[in-house]
Amino acid sequence: MDERHEDGVDMVRALTRWQRLGLATLFVVGVFVVGAAVFVWTGYYNISAKSKHWDFVTAILETVRDQSIRTRASGIAVPDLDDPAMIALGREHFRGGCTSCHGLPDQERNPIAIAMLPDPPDLLYAHGHYDARALFWLIDNGIKYTGMPAWPADDRQDEVWPMVAYLVDLHERRETRTPIPDSSPDGVAVDDFGFHTLPECSRCHGDADIPPISTLVPELAGQPVEYLARALREYRAGTRPSGYMVPAAYSLTDAEISELAAYYAQLAPRAAEIEGDAARIARGAEIVLRGVPSRDVPACTGCHGNGNPQFPNLAGQSERYLAGQLDLWQRGGRDLTGHGEIMSVIAERLTPGQIRDVSAYFASRPPPGTGESRP
Repeated sequence: MDERHEDGVDMVRALTRWQRLGLATLFVVGVFVVGAAVFVWTGYYNISAKSKHWDFVTAILETVRDQSIRTRASGIAVPDLDDPAMIALGREHFRGGCTSCHGLPDQERNPIAIAMLPDPPDLLYAHGHYDARALFWLIDNGIKYTGMPAWPADDRQDEVWPMVAYLVDLHERRETRTPIPDSSPDGVAVDDFGFHTLPECSRCHGDADIPPISTLVPELAGQPVEYLARALREYRAGTRPSGYMVPAAYSLTDAEISELAAYYAQLAPRAAEIEGDAARIARGAEIVLRGVPSRDVPACTGCHGNGNPQFPNLAGQSERYLAGQLDLWQRGGRDLTGHGEIMSVIAERLTPGQIRDVSAYFASRPPPGTGESRP
């Protein structure tokens, strides 16, 4: 700062220590910014996937990735991952949606995937590096600039957890050297890694001879052809969210949708075999047949089971599948279509107990056309 001496001569006051430090900091920051701009603008850094990152860049990226995942996954509640239905469903989706990049466990991966940077890892030991919460967050959200996509359906955590269950199960069985069965519970031959050797749709939904792979998957045999075709069109359009079905349906032509719908519609529905809790079934029957007037819930039979081809037959479906869909409607995960909006409003008015009761009732009923009759 300039000062004027008493004899009229201008004097310059010396800078303080903090002022000098501030100027030095500004100079260093300026050099860094200019250097970074030159580095970026000249294109000096090689972004070719044939050229590995510098070691310190790799270390920084991996640390940022892992800390970001663990921080955001810390509060996630983990369901029962020992559930065979979840493991079976996760296994089939892994085969259909993940092997093109990650390969089959213990087998050589696709050369194209290996040429990626970073290359998709063998997921055999994924659970050894990340816990179940981190695996869920990673699968659900994906990772920027790595080729790992986010789950292709928002608010479908019910689809992500089976993937986690399978990866955990795979890792634990391999670590303990527990042999993988060479046949599924229904006796269908599987390959060395527990995968059904079935066509694309029937791997999960079954066919004329084989039931669905999991109680989390709907039985399509004998459903109205109009309903099945509409569901596939909604999946194709993305208005019925599903990380499983949207990718499977997006490339289907109208003719293929019609053929698939007709195929499953003509299959004989399987007889219901589940004997549930009598009290729950009785409470569910009251709701299904008469609704819940106090909560403005109509009778389920107003749409389902009365011959309307636009609505699915629910009798004989898995209790877990039905309850899962009602839960999904309740939290707004299936309200993008006209029919979905109707069901979302109804599901919001049901209590968790009522959802379980209704699901138990439908699961206990024989599907139409099975020749069974139950009180």
